Amino acid sequence: MADDDRRTDTFIREVDEELRREQLKALWNRFGWAFIGVCVLIVLITATYRGWIWLEERRAAEAGDRYLAALESITDGDRAAGVAELEAIAASGNTGYATLARLKLAGDDAAAGNNETALSAFDALAADNALEEPLRELARIRAALVALDMGDTSGAVERAEALNVAGSPWRHAAREVLGTAAYGAGDLQTARDHFTSIQEDAETPQDIWQRAGQMVALIDGQLAIPAAPAGDTEAPSETAPVTNGQ
Repeated sequence: MADDDRRTDTFIREVDEELRREQLKALWNRFGWAFIGVCVLIVLITATYRGWIWLEERRAAEAGDRYLAALESITDGDRAAGVAELEAIAASGNTGYATLARLKLAGDDAAAGNNETALSAFDALAADNALEEPLRELARIRAALVALDMGDTSGAVERAEALNVAGSPWRHAAREVLGTAAYGAGDLQTARDHFTSIQEDAETPQDIWQRAGQMVALIDGQLAIPAAPAGDTEAPSETAPVTNGQ
């Protein structure tokens, strides 16, 4: 009886396996071409992606070599050739090094006193939505500094104000611009508030912190000097002693 049961179980398993083979064969005959097509498509997509990555890395390496060569040309005294190469890189469309080239050219214009050109270049970078936000913010604070150097305090404030927010890596420089603009406009208390906020921020870079401290001390000295009464124009007494160094 037990042998009969085993033979029955074996027969049932063989029938099941045969049925599964027939089902798989039918599925393969019906959908095998689609399976092969999907596999080929996956291989093609992977190969294309790998090729694109390789091409981008090669382009980036070439752009990096060109950028360094341009900087070396400027350092070695062939400024015209270096600037021409930087301009070519900036126009190449390679986002990373093109952006660095644009920042470098704008910075050189600012250092050379070509403030209008530098301001226009930094503003264009700040408005370029294709760039990552940290680079746009860098361009914005550089534009604010150039505007401040030009005496355009309202333009400097407008550009820096957007960066004077908690968490911004440029908030320290932005507050320095805002404080300097307020000081230049004669608003000593507002200027002091900006410079004090710089000193109270534990993440303030050391150089900005020191400059802020100097400005706070300067402003405190000015605020401590009493203002002369209006109309107090009395000339010094003619009988005042003259020492002539004695």
